[in-house]
Amino acid sequence: MRSTSQKLYIIQLTSLFLVYGYLCVLMIKICIHYFPWQDINNFLVLKQDVVQTQPWRFAFQVHVITSSILLLAGFTQFFQIFRTRFPKIHRYGGWLYLITLIFFALPSGFILALSAAGGFPTQLCFFILCIIWSYCTLRAIYHLFKKQWLAHRNWMIRSFALSLSALSLRTWKLFLYELQPYFDWLTPLHIYQLESWLGWMVNLLIAEIIIFFLNRSKHKSPKMS
Repeated sequence: MRSTSQKLYIIQLTSLFLVYGYLCVLMIKICIHYFPWQDINNFLVLKQDVVQTQPWRFAFQVHVITSSILLLAGFTQFFQIFRTRFPKIHRYGGWLYLITLIFFALPSGFILALSAAGGFPTQLCFFILCIIWSYCTLRAIYHLFKKQWLAHRNWMIRSFALSLSALSLRTWKLFLYELQPYFDWLTPLHIYQLESWLGWMVNLLIAEIIIFFLNRSKHKSPKMS
């Protein structure tokens, strides 16, 4: 007979795998819209002014592909089974995540932010996102080399929360369009601006809540967070 704690662990693990599976399917559905390349596909309809220009097109394709890699690689960082039973997967997955983010996802993100749809509020949103994303990831790398594992974990949580903004942004989009009939001012432009900010700010807030409870449960000092 399994103990209550074992059953709870299995339920939590199953739930996480289901959520992750949903995110992977959603990410794949997003990616296949843009391969092969067609200028009138989905989001690209809004970007006809830059869709055929370089480096925008190259940056967009790189960003779409690397977002999927980040999701897969990031998944290996937050499950105990990878750290204890498959440490090489955890280690190599972590380096794949960091290298992909620093050298591909972030540079392409900065390029896309300069011409983001929705005007200045959205451009500012994505630019701030890229700066905070960079900072969190570089701090994670710093603590990795210092072998300060708890601090490294905390900053990786923040970094991965921001990596998930591409998916949460689209979740907010669905939610806001459901609200649109009840608010006259909620135009498609306003929805895109709102989903852009909510897509990463709420994620970061959730990350901070998770870190708070993890640190409290481990009774860690402030210096390690």
